[in-house]
Amino acid sequence: LKEYKRHGEAASADLAAAEDERKWLLEILAPYAKRDRWNVDESGLFGFAPPDRGLALKQMKGKKSNKFRITVTFACNTDGSEKLPIFYIGKSKQPQCFKKTSPHQAGFYYHNNKTAWMTSQYFEE
Repeated sequence: LKEYKRHGEAASADLAAAEDERKWLLEILAPYAKRDRWNVDESGLFGFAPPDRGLALKQMKGKKSNKFRITVTFACNTDGSEKLPIFYIGKSKQPQCFKKTSPHQAGFYYHNNKTAWMTSQYFEE
């Protein structure tokens, strides 16, 4: 009794084009020291969503998916000497888990908007 799920689209990638892009990128980055090269990535966290698959002997009823979302953003430079604090974006202006304190007072770098998505304004900040 097994289930496998294929992840991503790696099998669709054009490896020759990716190698050309890698070489081109290395040329662009060559004049900059590793401490001056930064990488920023974001991920959507659906902390209360039920699993969408599982193993069973017979078909089971599903549950309505919880749409609660928090976006988390990570940033560090290439040599790892500088790492920015994790940047959280949620929907609530004052999340209940912080009670009477603000996320900033609790030590979190937190902003909010209606969709809990990264915006250009937040990114530039």
